[in-house]
Amino acid sequence: MSEIIRYFAGTARMTERPEHKNEALRYMQKNGIGFYDVCEKDGVTSFTVTAGRAGDKDLLKLASVTKTRGILKDLKKVLRRPGICIGALIFAAGLLLSDDIVWDVRFVPGGGEDVARIEQTLYENGLYAGAVGSRVDRRYLENLVMMKCPDVAYVRINMSGTVATVVTDERIIPPEQTTRESTDLKASEDGYIIRYETYAGRTVVEKGQTVKAGDLLISGTYETFHNGAVTVPARGRVYALVCRSFVCEYPRTVFEKTYTGNTYTERIPLLFSRRLRAGKDHDSCEKETRTDAVTVFGAVTLPVKIETSTYREYIVTNRAVTEREAYAELQKKYEAALSAVVGDGQLQSVTKKVEISDGKYKIYCEAWLVCNIAK
Repeated sequence: MSEIIRYFAGTARMTERPEHKNEALRYMQKNGIGFYDVCEKDGVTSFTVTAGRAGDKDLLKLASVTKTRGILKDLKKVLRRPGICIGALIFAAGLLLSDDIVWDVRFVPGGGEDVARIEQTLYENGLYAGAVGSRVDRRYLENLVMMKCPDVAYVRINMSGTVATVVTDERIIPPEQTTRESTDLKASEDGYIIRYETYAGRTVVEKGQTVKAGDLLISGTYETFHNGAVTVPARGRVYALVCRSFVCEYPRTVFEKTYTGNTYTERIPLLFSRRLRAGKDHDSCEKETRTDAVTVFGAVTLPVKIETSTYREYIVTNRAVTEREAYAELQKKYEAALSAVVGDGQLQSVTKKVEISDGKYKIYCEAWLVCNIAK
């Protein structure tokens, strides 16, 4: 590469064998070609020649006459084909220009912020795949996103080569504080009152009383001797014995997936994240997809990506479930459901009934527990 640069600067380094040395010297003297930095080693003479202007054809003639070895001999063959030179220049110009083009915009959200809205805001203001990187005002776009996207607390746009990375973080918006002038606590479900704790308001139920869902338990309005009727937010807890029912089911037959060992791989090029062709349909196959970027010389990322899809073929079989297996699975479901039903209450007793109906193994459960029903 350095020899080509010297040639277009008007100089070239040449190496001559003894049989061509005198012929080269006569040609340079006749055509006014200067030379310097002469070095002889192992019978081979090397020197640097200069021409009157950059890219002088006399240098190429000298290489032809003296049968010199090196870059000038190869350069002469290349220059005889102008299409190769023009293509090389266009390719070099494309590489220089593409380094300033944003070929890919990547988003790194930090939470639940609206990435689609952020992407639309940046697209409308000049940051998108194909934009000129030097024309992107990153600080302006960061401030604009902060103003137009209220759910964004932090945004930073980083440029690395042809890739723009947008890093954001979610703004946690606290819930609005509402002023409650009066509230009553009512029963959330049917129950038998065990005890109650009233912190503010007036209790309207008694221990040992049975209540229905929606009945008033603690009122926020009560009478005082000096101020008459007073309204406050009712606060307190009313514990009752309640019954909660649930059913656990497991089928008598299950469908199982068995892989056949046959795999299919399909590669589809993507241009600006759009498929250039449609993929084939593969029924009864499990699909795994990955996307790889295409780079030039490992540095310049092109707007083309390759989507590789791997399909694993399988068959579905119908298998009968044994009672032992079914009851083991039902026990797992029962334990999970019971934990969810009890919650923060105190479990008192549980009744279970097992039966087989509608092609399923079933467990009917009734859980008795003590919990706070004032809501």
